[in-house]
Amino acid sequence: MTREGFKEEVLNSLTIWLCASCYACTVQCPRQIHITDVMYALKREAIARKFYPARNPIPVLAKAFFERVRHDGRNTESRLLITLYLRTNPFKMLKEAMLGLHLFRTGRLSLKKEKIKGMKELRNMIDSPEPRKEAVPL
Repeated sequence: MTREGFKEEVLNSLTIWLCASCYACTVQCPRQIHITDVMYALKREAIARKFYPARNPIPVLAKAFFERVRHDGRNTESRLLITLYLRTNPFKMLKEAMLGLHLFRTGRLSLKKEKIKGMKELRNMIDSPEPRKEAVPL
């Protein structure tokens, strides 16, 4: 559908949000199509055009993950989950509070903010207008 020009239909489809990014389809593809990369490109385009249900957690999670990586160079699961719950269903965060406290007490969850060196270089790569060779144009 993407190659045939059905942009709106593809971007409004829930199928792109079901991709687990496991690369199994890319590895198995007899035509050597980088399907996972296509799905990433479609997700980015759908987010940019706001073509997704407002409280659908998958695009909200994808956007929050990208924002966190762009800001710090790394993702911290606890901060990502807090952002996800606040943007989708804050009451669910209360429901999961006991689990979160248990994970925090046992050292399996941290609120520590992590950053990488070379943030300027990372942002230059992320913000570069030059597309990757494997990227699929819409």
